[in-house]
Order: sequence, then C-alpha cells, then structure tokens
Amino acid sequence: MSVDGLALADITASLESFDGIRFSGDAFSTLCNQLSISKIEDFVYTDGKLIKRTVTYINGDSDAEYIDNNINCVDGVNVVVRYYRHNFAPVNDSNRNDMTAVFCKAVSDCIALSRIKELFGNMRYINPDTGLHNLNYYHMAIRKIMESEDRFMFSCAFISLKGFNQLNRFFGSDITGKAIKMFAQKIDGFVNKEAGEFAVHVGGDNFVVVIHTSSLESLKTFLSAVQVTLESDGESFSHIVSARAGITNIMPRHMTSNDVLGECSITLQIARRSGEDFVMFSEFDSAHDNQKNISKTISQAVDDNKFLIYYQPVVATEGKPSLFEAEALARWPRDGRITAPDEFIEYARNSGIVTKIDFHVLRKVCEAIKNWQAADFKLVPITCNFASKNLFNSKLVSDIIDIIDEHEVDRKLIGIEFSEPDFKGGRILLTQAAQELSDKGVKVTIDKFGLGRSSLDLLQDLKADYLKFDFGQLSLDDPRGSIIVKDMINLAELLGFTVICKGVKTREVANELMLCGCTRFQSFIYDKPLSERFFERRLKNPVYTD
Repeated sequence: MSVDGLALADITASLESFDGIRFSGDAFSTLCNQLSISKIEDFVYTDGKLIKRTVTYINGDSDAEYIDNNINCVDGVNVVVRYYRHNFAPVNDSNRNDMTAVFCKAVSDCIALSRIKELFGNMRYINPDTGLHNLNYYHMAIRKIMESEDRFMFSCAFISLKGFNQLNRFFGSDITGKAIKMFAQKIDGFVNKEAGEFAVHVGGDNFVVVIHTSSLESLKTFLSAVQVTLESDGESFSHIVSARAGITNIMPRHMTSNDVLGECSITLQIARRSGEDFVMFSEFDSAHDNQKNISKTISQAVDDNKFLIYYQPVVATEGKPSLFEAEALARWPRDGRITAPDEFIEYARNSGIVTKIDFHVLRKVCEAIKNWQAADFKLVPITCNFASKNLFNSKLVSDIIDIIDEHEVDRKLIGIEFSEPDFKGGRILLTQAAQELSDKGVKVTIDKFGLGRSSLDLLQDLKADYLKFDFGQLSLDDPRGSIIVKDMINLAELLGFTVICKGVKTREVANELMLCGCTRFQSFIYDKPLSERFFERRLKNPVYTD
C-alpha cells in the first residue's frame, strides 16, 4: 500500500465525517482498520495546563502503547493528538508507516483547527470571570431567536443582584467575586439550554437571562432566594442572594437585540425606583412611549430656542432689603401657558436631556448679561442650576468656563448651583467640580443642603460660596427647631459659607431668621421669579421699598 493520489483522496474524504467532536462513517473506520488504529483522543493545553480532553474515535480494544502528535499553536495553546493501535496489531512495513504518518498528520491538523476555533470562540463569547456567556453571545443568540419561528415564546430579563455593595464592604472583593461566580453557576444550571434558554454575565453583579415566557414565574421564584456558600477566616457560611429584574417579552416591535436589552434596562431602572423586585415592560409601554415623546419634544424645544429664562432674586437684608443676586430658572412656553420645571424636569432627568437644558440656560444667561452690560445696567451675579448628572462629565468645568469666556462675561457674575448628589461617589465628584470652579473665579452654591451625615462630611471638604437651606419644614416656634436653625447658620458662617434661606413664608419668620444670623433670602415675600423684562426693572431699582 503506497501513499498515492487515491489514498490521499480517501483520507480527505474520510475527514468530512468529523463533526468537531468525533470522527464517524465507514470511510474513516475503514482507514483506521487498515492502519490498525483503535482509538484517537486529543488534549488541549493553555500555558501547560490541561483544559480539555476528548475521545475523538474508538473502535475495539487498544494497546497500551500510543503515538502523540504535538501541535504548537498561538498564545500558549497546545494541542496533542494521541493515536492507539489495536491489540496484537501487525508490525507496519515502510509503506504502511508512510500512510500512517500522512493519515495522522491530516487528522491532527483537522482536530487542532477545530479545537482552536472552539477555544477562541469561547474567548469571544465567554465571560472569563464566571464562565457564563457574555454580551457578544447574547447579541448573536438573540439574532438567531428573532429569526426563528419561536421568537415570541421567549422573554428577556435584565437582573441586578441586591446587597452586593454591602457584601463587598464587609468581606472584600475576593469573597464577593466568589459569591457572584457561585450565583452564575446556579443560574446557568437553572436555564434549559436544550430549549434555547441561556444566561449571560454582563459584568459585576448584573446578568441577563433569555428564557421561555412560560418559565418566568419559576425564574422569579429562583431569583428571590439563591443560596451560596462562602468562606471567611476559615469558616464557611451560607449567604442568600436575591435579585431584582426588568423583564420584557420578545415582541414584533423588537427589530434588534439592542431593542430587547434596552427595554429590559429601562424596566430595571423603573424597578429600582419603585422598590419592586420584578417589573414587566408591558406594564409600562404607554408610560415609556409618553416619556420618549415628551423627551423628544423637550429636546427639540431647546434646539429651537423655545425656553425662556426667569430670574428669582436673592435679597440681602442688611439695611434696606436690596437685590443681591438671582437664580436663573428655565420656563417652557407650551400650549398657551408657561410650563414650570416641576412639570417637565423629571422627564428631562430620566432621559438625560436635563444636562442639555442646563447648558442652554447658561448660554442664555451669558447673552442676557452681555446685553445688560451694553445697556449700562448695574449687574448682580446670576446663578445657573446644574443637575447632578453633569458631574459625570469629566469636562464639566472646562465646558462651563468656555461658554462664559466665549461671551466675554466676567466670571464673578456667574454662579453654578448644585444640589447634593444622591448617587455613590457623588460627593467626591461634587467636591472636585466645586474646587475647580472656585479656583477659576466662578461662585458655587449648594442647594437643598440637608441635615444628614453626608451633608456634614461635605461641609468639611467642600469649597463653595453659598449654602441654601430650606427652612420651610422647621418651626422656629419649637425651641429645638430654633436651636437647630441657629447652629446650622452659625456653623456654615464659621466655615466661610454665606447662608441663603429658602422656603420662608412670612415676614415674621424672616425677622426671626435674621436674629439667628441669616441675611440672605430667596422667598416670595420679597419677589417671585421674574421674566427677563421685569427682572430688568428690578436691576434698575434694586432696593425693595415695601
């Protein structure tokens, strides 16, 4: 038997039976019998560590001796293909040895190529931290589902584990990581892979599950209490993991995998805000559509310069009350009336358009100051509100300064007002932004300053000019309330802040606050928010005579 063209053709044909796992078919078995090969197995190593072993072919008993084909691949990957002979196989002659060598080389190359494709396919579609599929796999698998006849049998859940910030704080990142990995193993075991279901690890404590709609109730039950076993200081303990999820059924409206994931993400946000653990998107379709339509309308109104700026004066009360500064407020003329912020600002915050509005107001204020300057008005600083979402903008300060300088406005005439952020890490971002703005000559005001622990910590680190306190909820008739007010004002003044009192409803309360040391007021008892025309009158007549 020589290695001629016919034999090579037989070898090539026999390889077509390889399905990525095993060789089968009469042609391949015939060649193995001719060469007395009874068993073929392969080993995949990465950096010298065995990660997979597969029996590729077996037929009859094998001799203990074997021949290895070692194939060095890329990035530390090594594939070893092992060939066993039948018991009592005849000794090969030179022709049979040549044929065996060619056959083994062809088979080894075929196996190695398959294993490398599989390995690197896993690297593309597997999250290495947990071994679950990743988002690349999600997009690929959802596309296949959406092309199938069964697409409307599936639902998608965006899952966020609860309490993992606390777990990390108490036990550290190693134990938290193990808990996430253990949860991943359990959710991977929960889904029915044969039915096309799968779980994805998005990252951190976030997962996505695509599951049959009929199994959603079982999924909710599963996510309400998943027990994992952890170890700390040599002692094992059980920890119950629970989760919340935003869920959507795959529907005709979904054109892409991102449409599905986007709806789940939105619904998870709704679940977080509402305190519910499981929320179905279908329950919020109309509200979400309304949110999108209103947000689009607001954005277009900003682009079309439809927003007006009103100015609410801050009054200084040393001597005769007089205009000290003003806060710029956005107003939206719509449907024949002026719409106040509380009617549209929530939509703007949820969609992120609020940052667009903030910068629009700043530009309008700079334009107004420039015009007032040309008209020789006596100017006062104007404060512009910036929502906490702006703090995520690493260029926030430079963007603000660029607008002020572009309009050639004195930086001392512009103030930036923030509220205390309510998200993790917000205090650090606020402190940094306030410091940079102050260093560049822009006044900083902190609105809605609270009474909590975070507020007191913030006072220690914050470089700002003004603190706004809303005293509408405190009664000065109560001796304890009076003590709190006096101490808050005194503490702020000692730390170099000027206090502005809001929510003052009567002159009597204002007089009592003055006795406590407050000399700045933003209140309807002096002035309501004024349109630009009426505010210009106030600039001309800054002293309050009544």
